[in-house]
Amino acid sequence: MAIDGFDFKGFSKNLADQASQVIPAEFSEADRQYIVNIVYNFCYMAGEAIYNDTNLNFNADQASIVTQFIGEWAFHKSIDLIKSGIEPQFRDGILQKIAFTVFEIAKQAIIKNIPQPDMIALVEHHVKKAYIEALEELKAKGAISEEKMLEAENHSNIDDMARQAAEQGTDVEGNPVAQVSDNKILKLATLAMVVKHLPPQKQKAVLSKLSPDDAMIIQEYAQMDGLEEKIDQNVTLKCLKEIKETLPEVKKVNPDKVFDKLHAIVSGSTPARIAAIMSTERNAVKSYVTGALEGKNTKLAPRVGEVVCKYLEEKLV
Repeated sequence: MAIDGFDFKGFSKNLADQASQVIPAEFSEADRQYIVNIVYNFCYMAGEAIYNDTNLNFNADQASIVTQFIGEWAFHKSIDLIKSGIEPQFRDGILQKIAFTVFEIAKQAIIKNIPQPDMIALVEHHVKKAYIEALEELKAKGAISEEKMLEAENHSNIDDMARQAAEQGTDVEGNPVAQVSDNKILKLATLAMVVKHLPPQKQKAVLSKLSPDDAMIIQEYAQMDGLEEKIDQNVTLKCLKEIKETLPEVKKVNPDKVFDKLHAIVSGSTPARIAAIMSTERNAVKSYVTGALEGKNTKLAPRVGEVVCKYLEEKLV
């Protein structure tokens, strides 16, 4: 079944046209044409495959996301290969491996409803892995030297464009972004160092509390290789201190009030039911709840007690 609204031919040409506008000026005409053709051909093949796959049931937006991922990574990695001097006869094989990787990972990410920020990071991780593996295979066959392999591995056009965009006040696609003070940029970069190490769900929760512009800046910095080395440690510590000062003070928990509330919650239930709910808990928690049934406070860390109280309140409603 065809995908309504998804013109993969026109979309592929549009992506190739966009790519032609941002190829480094120093590239030869032959290299420029190679990049444009690679982007167009890979996007066309991916778009056509999705369009004709009756099992996927993708809509036009989903089909466009997969196709665009392939176009973007074909563009960035073809530039990396050319800049590092990898011979033309080896480029297609590397780029085909990357395109196939992006195609499969992006499809599965959409099928599993992975949020787009997480999808971007997931695709990038697998692209880097596939790129390095392909280069190492060439080196193992004696097709390229170790020096050439390392040079190619160290090139990253996507990071170069991100740095240039930050300096020019645009995003990586060249669109203007809101002007942000240097101090705020440093704070957002510092937050990016923290956010990038959080589990995906916590990352999403943190970013959802920020403005779209700030969240986008943090995501771009979090994807930048070697971010920690690019900012002076003293500046980072200063930013963290300033961020901490702007946070609201942690609300103190009154242990007696928590126990009184817990006692009121459990007193309307039977010991057998409470025991069943608490069967897998630690002994200290069991003792605390059992004590609450009898009106005896066996003491527990206030915040732990608060969590236990809320948990039982939900279970016993």
